[in-house]
Amino acid sequence: MEILIDNPLATMYGPYFLIFFGFVIFFAIIILALVKTQFDKTNNLPIPAIPPNIDPYEIAYLRGGTNEVARSVVFSLLQKGFIEIDNIATPAVVKKTFNQQDTRNLNPIEQLTLGWLGYSREPKEFFGKTGLVEQLNVYGNSYQGRLEQQQMLTSEEDRTALNPVKWTVYLLILGLGGYKTLAAIAHGNYNIIFLVILTVAGLLIARTVAKMPRITKLGKIYLERLQTAFDNLKYTSQANYIQSFRANNAPQTTFAGVDPLLLSVGVFGSGILAGTVFSGYNDAFKKAQQQSAAGGSSCGSGCGSCSAGGSSCSSGDGGGGSSCGGGCGGCGGGD
Repeated sequence: MEILIDNPLATMYGPYFLIFFGFVIFFAIIILALVKTQFDKTNNLPIPAIPPNIDPYEIAYLRGGTNEVARSVVFSLLQKGFIEIDNIATPAVVKKTFNQQDTRNLNPIEQLTLGWLGYSREPKEFFGKTGLVEQLNVYGNSYQGRLEQQQMLTSEEDRTALNPVKWTVYLLILGLGGYKTLAAIAHGNYNIIFLVILTVAGLLIARTVAKMPRITKLGKIYLERLQTAFDNLKYTSQANYIQSFRANNAPQTTFAGVDPLLLSVGVFGSGILAGTVFSGYNDAFKKAQQQSAAGGSSCGSGCGSCSAGGSSCSSGDGGGGSSCGGGCGGCGGGD
């Protein structure tokens, strides 16, 4: 048993071991990153054409998960006059309007949202454990499956396939760092703070590198195509709602059966509502999601609305990922 604490590795001079350990961590993480890149070769696939019957909620899901679907559905009901947001109240509330229209013209996801709302809800309730996001997971799972099939979202199979490599790297770093720590203590050397820091740092970096992006390369390219194709629509759809002009609160002429502003929110995020008559929507939900994030809810890390041209963020393993911080793109995978 003495060989366990009396060998070149166990007795290696501390600074030399730290240099050696640093190289081991570096190359292990490089290998992990290279292996991870082999799972996503979708950039070589043809980019899907924009469908004639485009679903703004599916696009919102691709961009930011079920959180963004919820935000888009709530905006749709607000725009159609079924709900209103009272930002004067403390806290703000989302409530049904007094003059309810015929809900039969609403699609199922909008009807579910309106039913869940009841008379009124605080915006933070939308993102809680029993909130609207949770209620919409049935639609999120459907979008997830369809988008995975189109190879726009990373599948659970790919995440699982990376696990052996990921855990090998974790165990290598933890095992080597832990072994040297015990060997140093056995030799009466308690100056191990840098070794512990290096071990923890290596594990944290490896964990970050091991996270699979939620959106594949093909999905990102497709989102960029959508944002380019609808860039002009984004500005023209805002025109009737700019506060400095005579605002039109009714949905506009539809684009492929979808209101252009709703489609723009699905493609670019609700950040495009800034400066319009709906700017209070962003104010209410930004505060709500910050509160949810502080309370550790399903919202993720302080989420805001995602807008165009952003990067992918990390949040969760599967399809129900969060949308992250104001102006980012779709959210990404977990470990």
